[in-house]
Amino acid sequence: MLKIEHPEPGIRLIGLDRAAKRNAIGVELTLALRDALWDLRCAPQIRSIVIHGIGGHFSAGMDLKDFFDSSSRDAQTLRQARAATEEWRCHLIRGLPQALFVAVEGYCLGGALPLVQCAQQVAAHPEAKFGLPELNFGFVPGGQILKSVGLAVPAKALSYMALTGKLIEAEQARRWGLVSEVSTEPLAQALKWARAAAA
Repeated sequence: MLKIEHPEPGIRLIGLDRAAKRNAIGVELTLALRDALWDLRCAPQIRSIVIHGIGGHFSAGMDLKDFFDSSSRDAQTLRQARAATEEWRCHLIRGLPQALFVAVEGYCLGGALPLVQCAQQVAAHPEAKFGLPELNFGFVPGGQILKSVGLAVPAKALSYMALTGKLIEAEQARRWGLVSEVSTEPLAQALKWARAAAA
């Protein structure tokens, strides 16, 4: 579910690796992400982290089927996964001692947006799409997700994203503050930032 690499001393590269589901954050992925972030809290030799998506997308957000009503998971597993989601989204990603950088291609939606908001810098491909599409599926965007996006974008931009469910282009995301730089090679740009921070 995660591809973890060490491309250079002091840098940890984390790839969301569920390409068949556009890297939607399901039960296994959320548990793996929580464990990886816990490990990083106790890794002083790592000074920069880069998170990216594998397979052409950053993440299509939370895997609603895997977590909610239509899930085939047992109740205990779902409780653990939901607790892990709150743990990494509300605490671990916000308390990392390392500098965090994110590279976005394709979709970056819903439950993946806290990763973007917590990053020092975000590089996005010109064709990347950002949004809060929950409304299109009969859900109201979650409180912590909404809070994260609200910390990154102006209030009117947050209202537009949450109340329309429409996706925005990378350049619009840059103007609103979700993205630092639009680049045709977002991973290379994120690694460049990470290299500078690690030095």
